[in-house]
Amino acid sequence: MANDADAGDDYAALPFKEAQDHLRAKINLPSAKWADVLHGAHTQAFTVAGATKEGMLVDFHAAIQKAIDDGTTLADFRQDFDGIVQKYGWSYNGGRAWRTRLIYETNLTTAYSVGRYQQMTDPDVLRVRPFWMYRHSDAVKHPRPEHVAWNGLVLRYDDPWWKTHYPPNGWYCHCTVEPMSLRELRALGKSGPDQAPASDDSLVTLNTTSGPLQISVPKGVDPGWGYNPGEAAHGRPPDSPMQAWEDGQKKWEPLPPFDRQDPARTARLPVDEPTAKLGPTTASSAEMIAAVKRAIGADSASIPLPDGSTVQVDATDLGAHLALDRGPFIPFLPEMMSNPAEIWLAFERNLVDGRVVLRKRVLKVIHTGKQRGLVLVIQSVAGRLEAWTFFRSNDPKYIERLRIGRLIWSRNVE
Repeated sequence: MANDADAGDDYAALPFKEAQDHLRAKINLPSAKWADVLHGAHTQAFTVAGATKEGMLVDFHAAIQKAIDDGTTLADFRQDFDGIVQKYGWSYNGGRAWRTRLIYETNLTTAYSVGRYQQMTDPDVLRVRPFWMYRHSDAVKHPRPEHVAWNGLVLRYDDPWWKTHYPPNGWYCHCTVEPMSLRELRALGKSGPDQAPASDDSLVTLNTTSGPLQISVPKGVDPGWGYNPGEAAHGRPPDSPMQAWEDGQKKWEPLPPFDRQDPARTARLPVDEPTAKLGPTTASSAEMIAAVKRAIGADSASIPLPDGSTVQVDATDLGAHLALDRGPFIPFLPEMMSNPAEIWLAFERNLVDGRVVLRKRVLKVIHTGKQRGLVLVIQSVAGRLEAWTFFRSNDPKYIERLRIGRLIWSRNVE
C-alpha cells in the first residue's frame, strides 16, 4: 500500500461539476465492515466502515462534500471528523491520522476518477481522443511496482483492461488516465495502441458481515479496487462493442455480497388477506392509466414505504407499460406499498454497459381465492417506481430467488 502523507489534498484543489455531482448523488448506506460494500456499489452509496448511524453518515457525507465543493483540506476534514466522533460517541478502528486520511482521500479520488471518466467518454471527446494513457503519479513516495510499469501505457478507451485497472487501483493510489488523439499517440513514436498487460489474478477471501466472501483480485490492484468506478457510475460508451448484446440474455446481475440471502429473513413470506378487491378489466392503455390514477389518488404521487423512504409513482408511466390483463390487480398497489412483507436492497450491475444501480425490491404475497398465492413485486431505483409485477405461485424456491441482498425491513411474521 502506498502511503504518502496528505497527498490527497491535490484532489480537493481540483473541484469540477461532474465529480461534485457524483458524490452528492450517493445515498448514505450504513455498514459494519468495509467489505460489506464492494466495487461498483461504491458509486451509488456513501459508506464509512463501522458507521452504522444514519445521522453520522449524513454528517460525514456533508464534510466530504464540502471538501470537493469548496476545496477544504485534509486538516479541515480532521476538525470535522473530531466533531462528528464527539457528537456520536463513535469508537472507530485505527489511529486518527490514518482513519481521517483514508476516508477523505478514498472519497475524493474516486469522485475525481468518476468525473474524469464522464468527461472523457463524452461522444465529442471520444471522436477526437479515443485513446487513454495510464499515468502514474510522481507524488507517490512509495509506488507500487505494477503502477510504475503501467505508466505510459496507451490503450483504446474500450479495451477490456480498463474494466479492472481504471484508477484508482488501491488505497492512496493517485494514478490517473489521460485521453489522447491519434496524432498525440503517434507523437510518442507509437503506430497504434499498446497490447494490454496480461492480468495475473488471485483469489482473496474477505470478511463481511454476512460471512466470508471470495473475490478475484488482479496483481497490482488492492482487494476491492478491481473495478472501473466511472463505468459503474455511467456505463460504457454507447459505441462500445459490448453494446452488441444478444436478445434474451440476462441484463442484470447482483453484486457481492448483495448476491446472497440475508440470514435475518423469516422462513417464508406470510400470505396476507388483501383489503382491496379485484378491480374491473381494462380494454385500453387509457383505462389502465385511469385505474392507476384511482389507486394512487393522483396523476403522480410520492407513496411512503414502512422503511421511511418513498417511491414516486407516475400513473401515465406505469399504466402505459402494464399489460391490459393486469388491470384487475391495480387496486392492490397501495397496500402493497403501505403493508409489504419485506423490503430488500441490492446493488446490481448491467451486463451490457457495466452500469451499477441500487435497486429496492418490495415483496408481498396475498390470497385471492385461488389455490396459489399472488406474489406482488415492486422495484424502484433512486426513489422512482421502476417495475411492478405479480404472478401466482406457491413454489417457495421461486419466491426465495427474489429474497436476495440486504433485508432492510420486515414484518417478521413466520
